[in-house]
Formats: sequence, C-alpha cells, structure tokens
Amino acid sequence: MNSVETLATVPHIMRNGPESLKGLSATPDGAGTKIYCISGRVKVPGPVELPMGTRLSEIIDEHCGGMTPGSEFKACLPGGASTRFMTREHYDIRMDFEDLKSIGNRLGTAAIMVFDQKTCLVGATLNLMEFFARESCGWCTPCREGLPYMRDLLWRIENGEGEEEFIPNLRALCKEVWNSYCALAPGAAEPVISLLDFFEDEVRQHISQKGCPFHAEAGH
Repeated sequence: MNSVETLATVPHIMRNGPESLKGLSATPDGAGTKIYCISGRVKVPGPVELPMGTRLSEIIDEHCGGMTPGSEFKACLPGGASTRFMTREHYDIRMDFEDLKSIGNRLGTAAIMVFDQKTCLVGATLNLMEFFARESCGWCTPCREGLPYMRDLLWRIENGEGEEEFIPNLRALCKEVWNSYCALAPGAAEPVISLLDFFEDEVRQHISQKGCPFHAEAGH
C-alpha cells in the first residue's frame, strides 16, 4: 500500500529519473521531500514540505517560527502517536528514517508533536492511551486487555492514586503488548516506554506528591 504522498513522487521520477528525486534530500540516504506536520507549542503549526532529513531544530526554529512565547522545548513525538518521545538531546537530529532509527525511534508519519516545559507528559501520554485503548478492535488478548490496563495505571498516576509498583508494571506491559496480532498495541507502547525511559523522575514526582505537579503549579 502507498500513500498519496508516495504516489505523488512517481511523475517526478518518470520525468527526471530516480537520482533527481534523491538529490532533493538533505541526506545521502534519503530521497525527495517530506511533508512534516507540526503541532503543539510552536508559533506557526501546520504542514510544511521540506527536503527529507531536514533537522528538527530548523523545522521548529525557522519554518514554525520557534516556540510559543514563554515556552522552551521539552520533548516531541517525531512521527505521530506511535513513536517515542525525543528530548532536547536530539533537537538537532535529521528527520529521516535512518537517523531516527539510529536512536531507537521512527519517522512514522512525520507528524511532529512539540511539548514545552509546562506540559505534563504523564497527562499527554494518558491522552494517547485513551485513544489507543478505544481504537483496539478486541481481536487479541494483549491489546484488548493490555491497553486499558496501561491507560488505567497512567490515569491513577496522573490523578494522585499512583503507586511505585506501577512503573515496573507499565514496563512489563509494554513488552507484553508486542505479542499482539497487529501493530496497534506495540505502537501504543512506544510513548509509554519512552516516558519511563526519559521522564521517569516526572512519573515518580506524580506518585510521591499524590497528584500532578503541573496542575499544582497552575493552581488547579
């Protein structure tokens, strides 16, 4: 199966040859252009077509006008809801398949979701899990039972009912859902496992404070 974005490259290849398409990329391993769709805490969200392999920093700082006033880059999902969080450490990474693969991530749909320092990533991940748990077709047990369980644990952490044991439980569930029949559940696990890998301190803060520290700071 091919997307419209993929099929749109066919006329260029037929007219100019494959090497011409590869020459449009910003990286030797890439080919053509990519439509990056940026949302979140940027001044100018929306789709932008750029050479494949354009750096994340260039996409945000130049083509999106930078972060919104008062916001600092905290993390992003590089390719939609089924990819892993990236931190400031990877702000200059090239947004192509190979470079993201080298850090254990995926380009996915190239839908870049940008989060700032005021965003609760536990809450953001819970929001994603609400979607995935609802979209499960219920065909296989790891997905049908595992995703609602993961959603419940995240909800309890976010709402002040979290326990220390929830962290290893979530890690175990992220492994088990890979036994699902299709890619929905493994994709759903990607933001969860990266939340625990990169922002475990934030998760533990929710547990120790019996609630979301970001809501407390906002006076909610």
